Amino acid sequence: MLVRIILSIVAVILLTGAGFAYHLTASLAGERNQFEEAVRQWVFDRTTITEIESIDEYRGKESYAVVIGKNKAGTQVVAWMTDQKVSFDRMDLAVPKKNVEEAVYKSFPQSEITHLVPGLENDKKFWEVTVKDKDGRFHYIHYDLFTGALLTSYVLAPT
Repeated sequence: MLVRIILSIVAVILLTGAGFAYHLTASLAGERNQFEEAVRQWVFDRTTITEIESIDEYRGKESYAVVIGKNKAGTQVVAWMTDQKVSFDRMDLAVPKKNVEEAVYKSFPQSEITHLVPGLENDKKFWEVTVKDKDGRFHYIHYDLFTGALLTSYVLAPT
């Protein structure tokens, strides 16, 4: 009898934990979908982008939705957007993402790029790269979007 009670309690705890995990996952996915839908509406209402290739987020002093896509002329462009403002540039003038990845892997062999997005701070446009190295440290690196020059780099040690 005691074994059944203990097994029932364990089962209730496991089911409650599974339900909580499902709810958390579903709510995060729902928030991401709402974010992307809002950004898509901003794009079509406030830019000349007609084809969206990617939607991402840059979080710095100010957070931006970052949209890469093609405009009416077929030129690849990037837009940094908030609910209040939009900044826009051409990606054909930028250092290609592939070149940034190659530079990172050359400097940090045996590492993993966890995030790579065009960033914007005080009208300065750059590639922001988050790299997890083989020792578990996170490197945040900014390369000028148009020249590829290293602008800033800092490391966070794992806790």
